[in-house]
Amino acid sequence: MTAGYVSAPQRDAKLTAAPGALTSRRINRRARTTMASINLFMKNSLTIRHMRLLIAIDDHHSVIRAATYLNLTQPAVSKALSGLEAGLGAQLFRRSKSGLVATQVGACLIRHARRVVLRIELAERELNEIIGVGFRHVSIGTLPAAAVFLVPRFIARLERETQNTTISLREGTMDNLLPALRTGQIDLAVGLMSSPQLGSDISTEVLLADPVVAAVRRGHLLLGQGPIAWSQLEGFPLLLPPPNTLARGAIESLFHSHMIDVASHRIDSVSTMANVGTLQLTDSVGFLSRSLVEHFRRLGVLDALPLDIPAEVTLEMGLVWVTERERTDAHLLTHRLLRETALTLKDQHEDDLE
Repeated sequence: MTAGYVSAPQRDAKLTAAPGALTSRRINRRARTTMASINLFMKNSLTIRHMRLLIAIDDHHSVIRAATYLNLTQPAVSKALSGLEAGLGAQLFRRSKSGLVATQVGACLIRHARRVVLRIELAERELNEIIGVGFRHVSIGTLPAAAVFLVPRFIARLERETQNTTISLREGTMDNLLPALRTGQIDLAVGLMSSPQLGSDISTEVLLADPVVAAVRRGHLLLGQGPIAWSQLEGFPLLLPPPNTLARGAIESLFHSHMIDVASHRIDSVSTMANVGTLQLTDSVGFLSRSLVEHFRRLGVLDALPLDIPAEVTLEMGLVWVTERERTDAHLLTHRLLRETALTLKDQHEDDLE
């Protein structure tokens, strides 16, 4: 074979492969250029103001509402967003029926922006405590039930003990509070201890094992008859504890043991005020924590039914926090005062029973 000769199949293969290889090199070169542009923009141009702006748009799903929240003009927010998208070379939001929604690129940037802004806010709080400018801050998430009887007593105790700690309260269900706890939007949560466990990254402490009692409105048909048998509840609408609590399973077992079907004519709700309002306006029978029922009994709204419920059927209210997150003096103070408040409530209930 003559030196340097290339057969027709080999030549055709090279010619066929050449466009693909060229395209691949162009794509790689474009990718490297894009990565370099992103790196340069992130290092030199991206600011905390940009991050707060992205978070505001993501929270409000609107440039106009984000501008109002940030106390900026709508053109200023639009211009800043356009600058961000030009600098990154990617669209950060798309329009939908519910407003602006983050794209994949936008969601990635916003997720990290939330963490950065949160760390800066935490640093600000800790610096204020270290330097001693006069105040400390704790953000607490609470279930609606705890917000009625436990948290107000804790705040009253806090005010008696210190004047330099501010509290932010956020009410919600544990499904809402746990993500906020994990992302650092709240420092601690006061909620129901449920089964299954909340997660390996979460620490808990039971503050109050509150017995479950049956509650009805004032003037209910079942009141004034002496001790109530379980069979007498048949036919009445039922308000039951949340499905993921141990108390819920125990209550359902008690109904089943008395041959009462709870599959229908039942209301599942974690809204304290909706539960109380429903009990007040209907003949429903609610199974609520004793502390909650006692609170509304004193207000003349509810009464407890003399129904025999085993003492071990309780709703456990507890404190929840992220295990590995550093806890400040304000966090520790909050923990101690919540524990003391719960103990006082327990002692008051025991005195009432004697």
